[in-house]
Amino acid sequence: MTRRKPEQQVRRAGETRQSLLRAGEQVFSERGYHEASVSAICQYAGLANGTFYRHFENKEEIFAVLVEQLQWAMRERIERAADGAGSCQVALTRACRSVLSYAEEESALYRVGRSAESMKMGIHRQFRANLADALREILSAGIRAGELRPVDPNIAAYALLGIIEFTVMRYVLWEPGSLDERVLETLDSLILRGFDSGREPTHVPREATEAPPRLSSNGAGELHGGEATRQALLAAAERLFGQAGFYQTPISGITYVASVAQGTFYLYFPSKVAVFVELVREINRQFRLDEQAALAGLVDRREIERVGFRTFFRFIDAHRSAYRILREAELVDPETGRWYYERLARGYMRGLHGGMDRGEIRALALEPLAYALLGVGHSVALWGQSDGAEAVITESMVAALLDVLERGVAADPS
Repeated sequence: MTRRKPEQQVRRAGETRQSLLRAGEQVFSERGYHEASVSAICQYAGLANGTFYRHFENKEEIFAVLVEQLQWAMRERIERAADGAGSCQVALTRACRSVLSYAEEESALYRVGRSAESMKMGIHRQFRANLADALREILSAGIRAGELRPVDPNIAAYALLGIIEFTVMRYVLWEPGSLDERVLETLDSLILRGFDSGREPTHVPREATEAPPRLSSNGAGELHGGEATRQALLAAAERLFGQAGFYQTPISGITYVASVAQGTFYLYFPSKVAVFVELVREINRQFRLDEQAALAGLVDRREIERVGFRTFFRFIDAHRSAYRILREAELVDPETGRWYYERLARGYMRGLHGGMDRGEIRALALEPLAYALLGVGHSVALWGQSDGAEAVITESMVAALLDVLERGVAADPS
């Protein structure tokens, strides 16, 4: 019998590995990391389970390899955009467009990378830091060349990353094929010129109110009977989901922390997903109340943006557990996650439309602008948060972010 040549063995092993990676991409994309399994990946690839372990140690390893592939492919797109661009302004907008295009082309792989947010943050932080680093290189080169304003390159890089992430979420993942030139031109304009029309304000601006109080569910001890039990379960779920995440939190843990019998849980919530959804809706309600209180009496949309961003960052600093729940919402229950952001975006669009009518905000497409600004807040919040540490989103950072958003990064042509 003829022995197979070593190079043939290597080639076939490489093909098998790639087959597993393609299968993993599809399974993780469709089911998410926590619902995927090695057996499902092997079944999709048409391979025996034992074959998997010749190439990957476990499910986490193949997932990490896929996220790393996405990371370097997107970084390469950013770096290639800068080659031969002619100017750093062109390089920057071309880089953002190129990454958006790649997300459209490889939407399944992008979903895998996005789902890393529901896991331990190490993978996701590294993924975002690598892309932000590539964007920061373009920004820093442009600042040195005088083509871009002397903005904070770290803040600007994570703001750009947030714009990309939420644009993909809205126009690629939610509604494939809707990422058109109108959306892209809006992003180009926001990145380079900001949203401020330059019109003089008609009144003296003021600062945001103090940090908002804790979520109302934490006041469950003031209630009585069934409502007190329900609020105790919500408070326990918020605490545990925030600490360990949805998938790592068992119902028994929630009832233990709430000091009730496990069967009591089902008198108030039919499932763990149901209590999660209720928390998302409560967080949305509480944030909107805090925001309304902070913005009361403000008219100029630019001042509303300044106070609104400061209020948002104070809110997530006060409610870190709640913010992790929001980060997982789109993955745990896609319908609820989409509801949360669509609700915020609708209100945002109404406010921006009024600002445009009054001449305070430049004329830009409303929906892309709203999602871009939501993405900026989300991205900078993730960057600023560090598990178990004090908040690092300082007032100077917020001021630098608002400077980028209001005026853009392009140097004044004059």
